[in-house]
Amino acid sequence: MLGMSRSLATAGATLSLLATFAWSPVPAQAQDPDVTLEFVVWNYSLDTIADNVRLFEEANPGIKVNVTDYTWPDYHDSLVLRFRGNTQTDVIYGGQDWLPAWAAAGFLAPLNEIAPEAIEAYRADLAGFTLNDMTYDGNLYGLPYYADTISFIYNQRILNDAGIEVPTTWEEVADAARKLKANGMERPIVYEFNQELPNFFDAFVAQVYGRGGDLFDENGEAIFDQPDNAAFQQLSWLRDVIADELVAFENHESTIIPAMNSGNHAFTIVYNYVLAAMNNTADQPLAGEFALARMPGEAQSTLGFTKFYAITAQAAGDDARREAAWKFVDFMAGPPYAVAKRWAVEKGLGFGQLPLLEDEEVIEAWSSWVLMPTLQAQVETAHGGTWKEWTAIWAASFRPLMAQAMIGEASVEDVMSQGATRWNELKAQMAAR
Repeated sequence: MLGMSRSLATAGATLSLLATFAWSPVPAQAQDPDVTLEFVVWNYSLDTIADNVRLFEEANPGIKVNVTDYTWPDYHDSLVLRFRGNTQTDVIYGGQDWLPAWAAAGFLAPLNEIAPEAIEAYRADLAGFTLNDMTYDGNLYGLPYYADTISFIYNQRILNDAGIEVPTTWEEVADAARKLKANGMERPIVYEFNQELPNFFDAFVAQVYGRGGDLFDENGEAIFDQPDNAAFQQLSWLRDVIADELVAFENHESTIIPAMNSGNHAFTIVYNYVLAAMNNTADQPLAGEFALARMPGEAQSTLGFTKFYAITAQAAGDDARREAAWKFVDFMAGPPYAVAKRWAVEKGLGFGQLPLLEDEEVIEAWSSWVLMPTLQAQVETAHGGTWKEWTAIWAASFRPLMAQAMIGEASVEDVMSQGATRWNELKAQMAAR
């Protein structure tokens, strides 16, 4: 999923970042000179990972880090096999969708138990959705490697030429699309439509959050089958604009980029790193025309998600490995957030550490593709998803139902009823264990 991010750094910015690494943090003696940590990642930008590891090793004599990578499609299952097979695994890339199951199974160790004072101090710097995504049963299990939001993207030139204000509600989006269609644009909205991908559900949740609603109540019960619920209303909205032939489908975010750059569409809903790629002047003909707006709806909120560094229970069970693993995670994701800043400036990756939104080098690099005040407002008001042990199983069954409702093969009422029933069944099954 991160392969769409583009390099945003200049050579000068890169040198500045490396200079930051050279002096911070101060090198320290490791307790055990023979500790070799096993760090497991997915295979995005392995050269940058290797260089960050090198810098950590230089700052922490005696601690070595061995990196093992898996492809993104194989990552989850490969990690579960390692956990169950007791293969030495100390620090990993974790995800918000996997955390409940992995923490409940005892695979991971809470960071607030490993480094309570540091974690308490760091919380104030983290976005709310990031804290949500890294927390299970009241414990914080990670520090952010990469965080992002799903955003409403529009073509500024097309709207200006048509005399259309940037929509702030879904009704205004539909009205703008109808006006553009009347002016000759065949399908003003382009939408990632692929029921096999988690993105398909996540983008829908982001739209619901824009309306100020949720799919579940405070007790975790499904409420989206109620006609006055924001999710019910948004699925009905999608069904209607699709029926009115205002929407073109693409089956992957990577094809959204050239589709928007064709000039045949004015609106889409994607991760922020896709906007960075759209505005890449090196290879996109309409680069610079695309902008982020707050997600339409009363709340103008959206879905945020976080991938994070986590320490395994296996590592936490050994004093030397626990200490070395915490030093590594703290170096990669703790203040002064130099590694997260490097990912942001060089690769355009988002982050959950709020101080970086005001960092001059980040602002300079990102201002080439996004208006930073709008992004800051979106990040600060984003919400995390509802992640339970059964969420992934349920979402895999709900996505095809959503697709049926969107294209008119099933009613919104039936789809929402089936989806809510299945959610509550899985919730009850988990409670009975």
